Amino acid sequence: MRSAAVDRDTWRLATGLKGLLGGWNYESYVAYGRTKETQNTSGQVNVQNFRNAMQGVPDVNDLNHDGSSGDVICADAAARAQGCAPLNLFGYNTMSPAALAYVGVPTGLATSVTQKLVGGSLSGEWFELPAGRIGVAAGVEWRGEASSSVPDALTQAGLNSGGQIAPVVGGFTVREAFVETRVPLLKDRQFARELSFLGALRLGRYSTVGNASSWNAGLEWRPLADLKLRATRALSTRAPNITELYAPASQVFPTGIVDPCVGVTASSSGSYDAACRAAPGVMDNIAANGKFTQTQADIQGLSGFNRGNTQLKAEQGRSSTVGLVLTPRSVPALRNLTLTVDYFDIKIGDAIVATPRQYALQQCYGGGNSGFCQFATRRAAAASPYSAGSLSFLDSAVSNSGGTGTAGIDLTAAWAEQLGPGRLSVRLAYTYLKDFYAIPLAGGARDSSTGEVGFARNQAALNLGYQWGAFGVTTSTRYTGRSALDDQFLAQFKLAPGALGVGAKVVHDVQASYALRKTLALYLGVDNAFNSKPPPIISGLSGDTIGTETNASVYDAIGRRFYLGLRGSL
Repeated sequence: MRSAAVDRDTWRLATGLKGLLGGWNYESYVAYGRTKETQNTSGQVNVQNFRNAMQGVPDVNDLNHDGSSGDVICADAAARAQGCAPLNLFGYNTMSPAALAYVGVPTGLATSVTQKLVGGSLSGEWFELPAGRIGVAAGVEWRGEASSSVPDALTQAGLNSGGQIAPVVGGFTVREAFVETRVPLLKDRQFARELSFLGALRLGRYSTVGNASSWNAGLEWRPLADLKLRATRALSTRAPNITELYAPASQVFPTGIVDPCVGVTASSSGSYDAACRAAPGVMDNIAANGKFTQTQADIQGLSGFNRGNTQLKAEQGRSSTVGLVLTPRSVPALRNLTLTVDYFDIKIGDAIVATPRQYALQQCYGGGNSGFCQFATRRAAAASPYSAGSLSFLDSAVSNSGGTGTAGIDLTAAWAEQLGPGRLSVRLAYTYLKDFYAIPLAGGARDSSTGEVGFARNQAALNLGYQWGAFGVTTSTRYTGRSALDDQFLAQFKLAPGALGVGAKVVHDVQASYALRKTLALYLGVDNAFNSKPPPIISGLSGDTIGTETNASVYDAIGRRFYLGLRGSL
């Protein structure tokens, strides 16, 4: 039986000063925060002890000195000296307490995240223009971040029933300065009730990647009282985080991988054939079977390691957004309605990504870039139960890729009105994903994920709330549209993009609250209220999250769950 206990402590200290100085608002602050978490899990297995306990032999010489020569003992004398007891896996209640104590082992994980902040800002209005005064804000900040994630020694050695996971320890500091402004250009003109320029600039110096800068420039134009148009162009910079930089090799067991060498013969001439035949062990496999084949053990025995990269540089994203805000206050029936429509187009150069494993395989074997072969390790010879030439490891590393990009449309509608004894509020958000792609290698081809699992073309969320005095009820309904399996995965089976996928899913959450006092409320809720089952993306399919049989980053893999709590403020 497995059980887990998690102990988490979070605390934060912050202080500062703010006030008015010469007509300008000033604010300064100092903060320190830390989160520590300890996870302890039982029911894991020490694989070395398990192997020893499975190798039982008859105790014909009564080596355990129990007066019997007919019982079973562990074959290894050193293991017996360490308390080894034979383990019988067959039958009901056949595992002795001594054997369970010998093979069972607890596991643990200790994590810590620390952040330090020092900064200050000034804000106010500058000189007067015909359309109004210029608003300005400027400030500086120093930030230090550090984190660590240290598993138990057995996990670090890869000797329990899970994967090998190494400690992650690292940190960085950054100094930043920023300035923001709002410049009124026109006011109270025909078809220009308001026209303003908005701009911002942020400069940073990271201890890890050096200089980083971000900026944005935009216009807000209100041609009519009920209509506002907006457009923004921006450059955003993101420095790599601690895990991306410092994570050592940690073991995973990837699923959904299709070996491009399957089916290759000694004389076939497909896209991957020549490169496959040059790989160690593949020709031995072909000689033994007439073509390259995999056993079930080959497929399920695939392992690999994920690792960070201390040579990463910051990624930069260029975004363009154009939209409108409609607030029909002049129409009495719609006075509380707000509608927004925004088109976004974002392109990230040098995007920080983990190398897709299937992409690496295809590039290595006939895809035009043998550099990706560093991620694949094949068995040079058969090693029971694995075949010669089968993949033993398929790794992935974080790197600055050729980039990624996305485009689409966001729609929102919000309305609130007094209804009966209380107030009803409604908010609907919808996103249409026009495009999402990644370029795993600089200069490489785009790998489109549009419409695939995790990148559904249609997503929506509906939030309803009703507040009646101290009582309140909110509901949230999330919709994820139909999604296909990864097109590269499907191509291995000669299936067209979109040929296989999962249907649309809807999940409902409900929460009720009662205000005990102005600053204290009791709340009760249920997530996934109707226990909606996630779409099955079983082990072996692209997109499966290990142990969940679905994509847990997109779909609710847990099911209905309840919670109760208090929410307060000082």
